[in-house]
Amino acid sequence: MSRFVIASLALVLALIVAASVYLSRPIFDERLTAVPSTALAIAPISRAVTLAQTQDGAVLLVTSANAEGISAVNLNAYFSRGFDDAVQAYSALGMEHLVRVFAQAPMMQVVPWEALIAPLPSGERAIAAGTNYAEHAREVGHAGEPFLFPKLSAPSAWNAGVYAGTRLDYEIELCVVPLTDYVDGARIELGYILCNDFTDRWLLVRDIDLDGPMGRSGFALGKGGDTRMPVGPLLVIPRGTDFHQRVELSLYVNDRLRQRTLANQMIWAPETILKKSLQQCANQYDSAGAVLTLADCDRINAGSVIMTGTPGGVMFKPVTLWAPWAYLGAGDVVKGFGTHLGMLENTVVK
Repeated sequence: MSRFVIASLALVLALIVAASVYLSRPIFDERLTAVPSTALAIAPISRAVTLAQTQDGAVLLVTSANAEGISAVNLNAYFSRGFDDAVQAYSALGMEHLVRVFAQAPMMQVVPWEALIAPLPSGERAIAAGTNYAEHAREVGHAGEPFLFPKLSAPSAWNAGVYAGTRLDYEIELCVVPLTDYVDGARIELGYILCNDFTDRWLLVRDIDLDGPMGRSGFALGKGGDTRMPVGPLLVIPRGTDFHQRVELSLYVNDRLRQRTLANQMIWAPETILKKSLQQCANQYDSAGAVLTLADCDRINAGSVIMTGTPGGVMFKPVTLWAPWAYLGAGDVVKGFGTHLGMLENTVVK
């Protein structure tokens, strides 16, 4: 091999490394010093009710929170009945009944954050929207409209560990949860919860077919798997329809700010994502050779997790795929926050 060829290859490699260093840097110059007060501020009862669930199965009506934990009414004890999860409890009791319980504030108890789990039913399918924020679409080089794909992960706890991947990336997201089965055209009541859409970018890019519709290949595999969808400890059920527009999302890696935006910047509103999910229910998706559909075409079940997309600031850019150090590794701590939604704190493990 000639010296010219070797020098040219060395130059190309140096340019790739330099571009990866530049593009993988945080876009914010800010460090986390304390949990944002907005994340710990429970939504006023005039605007929403907030539910949580403990490891021993108690469903809680949350009245306040601080850095150590929450104050709440144990609904199982108050009503002398069991609830499988927060969605079932809300379905049984309803908004006005919970508001009355909140006003009475009986049998208050303090619960540490560490005792809380995902307050959602198990076994429901998750659907995700890709590039639903313009800034994120630009940074990953996607010029089309948002798209949908199945998220093949079960909800895990807000503080659960996340398995490392070949190129593990984060995506802070506001997730919506239908509180009743959704059928096309029906009015739907939604709950909101904080999520992180962890992704192995290597698997996604390796299996993607760029000649096919976006999201149909690569995404189901690269974004699926155990521990890839931690959800927050608080399920917030608003009394109006504009709750998501006031939610600020933020994400930190090792206490350095990586993502921050208001959820009102999303392109498709939550209701639009639900409607399009049913319209595109029969679309086929490839996951390691298996063919999947997006959703049940009859309905989207109550308790399903609908991921509404992530803002700009992720680690992935096309050139950084060749730089393993640009991604998350064992020991990295990823923290996410949302207005009235509490927090996520996930450590990457081998």
